[in-house]
Amino acid sequence: MKLYQNAMGLLMLGVGLIGLPASAKQSPNFEQGTEYQIIAPKESEKPIIEEFFNYACGACFSMEKLASEIQNENPGVEFKLIPVELNPSWKIYVKAYYIGEKLAVLDKSHMALFRRIHVDKKPIRNDDDLKDFYVSLGVDAAEYDKVAKSFWLNTQIRMSKQYAMKSKVIGTPTFVINKRYKLENKELGSGDRIKQAIREFSQIDTAPAEQATEQ
Repeated sequence: MKLYQNAMGLLMLGVGLIGLPASAKQSPNFEQGTEYQIIAPKESEKPIIEEFFNYACGACFSMEKLASEIQNENPGVEFKLIPVELNPSWKIYVKAYYIGEKLAVLDKSHMALFRRIHVDKKPIRNDDDLKDFYVSLGVDAAEYDKVAKSFWLNTQIRMSKQYAMKSKVIGTPTFVINKRYKLENKELGSGDRIKQAIREFSQIDTAPAEQATEQ
């Protein structure tokens, strides 16, 4: 009878582990499936914080202060912005980000775009608006045209959309940590909880390598 009970216990343990990605972090501080989702079978080799955002998103503008704090508090972790097109009207803002990146003027354009849209209430309505905006920052019109009409830009726009789908991003802003852990900001409930989750999940899990060394 005791042997039967032991066997059943092992069977139930195995059933409980079915569907759990290999070597997934199990956090005692955050609830998987509610406060975060596991979206990939393994994490990146190096720690990285990705924020999926769009300039048209008011919540993304509100998140900027917290995003800046996250970067400053995690100096050894790469922080990457991913502009995402969740509806057709947002595509021009994906274009806006990549043009600013390519022209190396994000330090001027990033917050200026957010303020123009959400403070001055002046959205970018078309390509002419976007060009005028960058020229107003001192960008050469010919250089702007070269980037705006490039194959590179179209590729970036397409890849960002595909990557957002792969990362199961359905709203903005969304943080993905180490390309594996997608945070649920609403369920986390506060900036402090978001920062705590980012600190915890950005720590690369080296347990398998340590175990192999011990063996």
